[in-house]
Amino acid sequence: MESQGSETRKARADSHDSQTASDQLQLEADAREALPYAFDHCTQPLGPLRQNLFSCLTCNPPPSSPSDPYTPAGVCYSCSIACHGEHELVELFNKRNFTCDCGSTRLPATSPCTLRIDPATGVKGPVHSQPAALHNIYNQNFRNRFCGCGELYDAHTEKGTMFQCLGLADEENGGCGEDWWHPECILGFGRDWSSKQHKPQPDSKSKEDLPNSTLEDNNPRHQEENNDEDEEEDLPPGFPKEDDFETFLCYKCTAAHPWIRRYASSTGFLPPVLKAGGPISSEENPDLLRWAKEYHAAGEGTPEQLLALKPRADDEVVNGNSG
Repeated sequence: MESQGSETRKARADSHDSQTASDQLQLEADAREALPYAFDHCTQPLGPLRQNLFSCLTCNPPPSSPSDPYTPAGVCYSCSIACHGEHELVELFNKRNFTCDCGSTRLPATSPCTLRIDPATGVKGPVHSQPAALHNIYNQNFRNRFCGCGELYDAHTEKGTMFQCLGLADEENGGCGEDWWHPECILGFGRDWSSKQHKPQPDSKSKEDLPNSTLEDNNPRHQEENNDEDEEEDLPPGFPKEDDFETFLCYKCTAAHPWIRRYASSTGFLPPVLKAGGPISSEENPDLLRWAKEYHAAGEGTPEQLLALKPRADDEVVNGNSG
């Protein structure tokens, strides 16, 4: 009996070990999916790069008013995990010509960089209060504000898709600095456009009165398909489908570099996306007729047809690679 009991305990132990190993493998797979890159080196020694950045709201909490002074900072992918893993972070995605600020004077000394080499000792971390890179440029995204509407981003409540501008110019030079935009704001509909489109309508019909096709929507598979359709319908009218373009240029950056407008509707570029309800005559906008003639020269309709599209005064444009 004792032997049998030992074998039973051993079998259970083997089963427990097997289950633990399986769980561990799954955890490792989940970790690789969530953190696909190694995070054992800070990018600071590499100098300015176009890289994935994060803003730490724990170390540098932004003021409530956008006009209040603020010292922004951006940290690289590795530092976001190794040095700020327990902090509140905002993912900014790619920003060009940026050197990681972790371990510099832009962040508090209480949050040192554990990945940088200390210039005094030659040993990896902790490093703090080092001179910050002078060439870094910061836009409103580092304050957790995005789009022309300047809205605070909340990952738990944000709905729909935002698009990052290629960023031909930074904010100081009239551009957006690779900001992220709501498509409804690009078209001038405002942030409440989506809520107005999906406002529930009163329905007095009982469940028994509904047709079978409607009752089938209780099926999770059908609900998932409907959700996919809703996501596709979230783009406002006049905005191209996501699969139709690869890069996007906001009206600020096209205004800062007007030469880019001549490429609208040419090979590899979509037609301009125009703000709804803008001026419709050259009297309202002195530059409008010139604008229309430029696009007519590129083969996009007659000037009269273009004027009927109601462009805005600053020629809001979305450009993309049309394949």
